[in-house]
Amino acid sequence: MSGSSFDAIVIGSGLGGLTAAALLAKAGRTVCVIERNHSLGGAASAFKHGALMIEPALHQTADPRDPREPKHEILVELGLLDEIEWIPVSPFFSVRGGPVGETFDLPVGFDAAREAMARRFPASRAGIDRLFALIQTIQAGVADLEQARTGRSAGKLLRGALELRSLVGDWRASLDDVLTRTLGGDEAAKFALAGNLAYYADDPRRMWWPFFALAQGAYLSAGGVFIKGGSRVLGMKLAKIVTKAGGSVLLGREAVGVDVDAQGRVAYVRHADPKAPEAPERIGARAVFANCAPDVLAGLLGTPQRGAVERAYGGRAVSTSLFSAHFGIGAPPAKFGLVRYGTMVLPEWMKSLRDTAACAGLLGSAPAGRLPAYGIANYSAIDSGLDDGGPALISVVGLDRLSNWAGLTPRDDKERRERWLDAFQAALDHDYPGLGGAVTERMFLTAGSMHNFLKTPGGAVYGFAPEPPRQGIWAGIPRSPRTPIRGVYLASSFGGSGGFTGAMMSGAAAARMAMADRTA
Repeated sequence: MSGSSFDAIVIGSGLGGLTAAALLAKAGRTVCVIERNHSLGGAASAFKHGALMIEPALHQTADPRDPREPKHEILVELGLLDEIEWIPVSPFFSVRGGPVGETFDLPVGFDAAREAMARRFPASRAGIDRLFALIQTIQAGVADLEQARTGRSAGKLLRGALELRSLVGDWRASLDDVLTRTLGGDEAAKFALAGNLAYYADDPRRMWWPFFALAQGAYLSAGGVFIKGGSRVLGMKLAKIVTKAGGSVLLGREAVGVDVDAQGRVAYVRHADPKAPEAPERIGARAVFANCAPDVLAGLLGTPQRGAVERAYGGRAVSTSLFSAHFGIGAPPAKFGLVRYGTMVLPEWMKSLRDTAACAGLLGSAPAGRLPAYGIANYSAIDSGLDDGGPALISVVGLDRLSNWAGLTPRDDKERRERWLDAFQAALDHDYPGLGGAVTERMFLTAGSMHNFLKTPGGAVYGFAPEPPRQGIWAGIPRSPRTPIRGVYLASSFGGSGGFTGAMMSGAAAARMAMADRTA
């Protein structure tokens, strides 16, 4: 393909990059996607382990069929909203153990969730009402502002601005700040609302409140869904839009360099077989969309441009990473009492939501009678489309760090993984007697696995850490797809926020920004 040229080249095929690619192709641009792996989707993919089909993206996304949900507009524009089977997940999540005790189900819907919490934690009812009012106001205000942008509605613009007045004082607040102000010392109530904290961050004191309110509010408002067949279905449909428009999707090719012209504007991308990087091909590009971490992008650039990218993004904390223990069950999990789709399990040693910060470090050694908080995803509880006649998939997920696995010999690494698999299998068998004995397949992925597959610093799964910004609300959202290099954009969680929604919004923003800049 040397000598060819495209309006846009996308480096990486995660959901952010594929969203940018599909929107650009739909707008008539010529697009080439370069992916170093032999499958699409990045973390939003699936793979076989023995007879077990594993879904690394793990869980659910807010239902895009709700017109106020951010993915709705993107999927409608691409014609994909009705092309995908969205499987409802209810309740939003369940949590048990620790200060919560018996299982609490957090239902979908603001009113239902507020009432469920008020019934379970009556002493905190006034604070619960205030907390939900804050979340609902932020979620509605941002939705109105987005609809005002796309529909050019002055009325929605004014309404959104008025709704977000309350956010000014909390712009730099942490989740811990707001929960302490509204719920005081009621740790059980805090876990009931934020028991899934590990899917966003590792410490409520460093979790940006507006980020949490928007993410949690989207689920409470729209409900959660799972893509039947797994997240790979969405990636494949996005890629099909590119190829149907005449674009290219190159698998098994790794970007090895990004060249700029004399004016500092992007001009070429060099790519090669990962096994033969010394023989690259070069293709022209008016714009490049980096569906990768900024440090990977920096490594592709020449010295002056590399320095500019490093200065722009260096020093920013990256998000958490996760471990995931996957178990194939040879009998229906419901037979053993596991009927819910998503359950957060709190160990007895956890007394406060702040104790979440201690969980990731536990994977730094073999199990010693103390498990971290973890989530259970029971795919047999919904029509996931993953089993295909094979064993039922149950995934156990929690916080991890790349440093936990540094310096281990392959033998020691494998042994520690096996011991953690044993520990979680025993915990499942304790809570659901007989389940452990029904395990037929198992696999343990670590922060190191995430790092090797995604090439993200620290194995980060959500881009940059969602920490409170240093500047006030006047400075705006502290993330943007724009980079210091003309014609180069971030189309990943690093250009916005994590998860399906954040990655797709970042990719869409990057594509629209490039078209407005007339670089693509």
